[in-house]
Amino acid sequence: MQLDFKILFIDDDGFDGFMGSVKNALDAHLQNNGFVLNGIEIKNELELDTQIDKDKNYDMIFVDNRFDSKECGIDFIKKIRKAKIFADIVLCTIQSDNTLMESIKKDTALHGFYYIKKDNLIQHARNIIDFRLSKELDINVMRGIAMSEVSKFDLYIHQIILKDNSHKQNILSKIKDKAIERYNEITNSEMEEKIWEMVSNPEASTMYFESTMRKDFFHSSILKDIDSLKDSYNALKDLYGVNILKKRNDLAHKIDPKLTDDEIKQFRKDLIIFREIFKKINEHFNKTTKE
Repeated sequence: MQLDFKILFIDDDGFDGFMGSVKNALDAHLQNNGFVLNGIEIKNELELDTQIDKDKNYDMIFVDNRFDSKECGIDFIKKIRKAKIFADIVLCTIQSDNTLMESIKKDTALHGFYYIKKDNLIQHARNIIDFRLSKELDINVMRGIAMSEVSKFDLYIHQIILKDNSHKQNILSKIKDKAIERYNEITNSEMEEKIWEMVSNPEASTMYFESTMRKDFFHSSILKDIDSLKDSYNALKDLYGVNILKKRNDLAHKIDPKLTDDEIKQFRKDLIIFREIFKKINEHFNKTTKE
């Protein structure tokens, strides 16, 4: 699982009807738990076929039982399972017909889904999500989320810093100051070029130009003088090292990092905050590049 909690909502009324209220309620619930809802609206069988053809990774799926007065929900679920999609599925119904209920019960045993009446759906859906999220408090799961998200932040910083070579000598100077004892003398131009080749490679860059150094150089040498990004500059300077990098490093290097459930939840929320900060930074530099 990543920070994005991906849910398919399959209903011929889409988000204009009942599924819209379900989406809004679950969006708020997921935000409170430090996740972002990625809700995908499916209104007919053709859209469903197209969606499951291109993407088979979902955290949860809601299927309305009736489409245009026909009972199609179970058929859609069978199609989803046949495509080897094993996310939690909730079949939504307003009916209480005993024959229908018996039929649904038989199919749940074969295809593994919940069926819930619409008047009880939102609270039951929250409970299903909470049961799933209880596993996401596991340290090993959180390690994966932290590594994935922070590596994206590192890449954003790296790409912006190296849009051109204007920062080359400044970066090499800082590498010399910090790493001369570790890597011996790197004053000759041939050694500098070898180091710069590695710095320019996102995969190898961290050997010399590691995350903290990138962050420090980025906010002090690039963001500092950009008025429209002052908030981003302050966040990177004051919060990124402690709220993000320190916790990422604890998760990466300590066998038993001492993080409570509440601290893990807050870490996810902080990752989401910085995702938005880096989105704003990227939009600024993409705009200035085009201009």
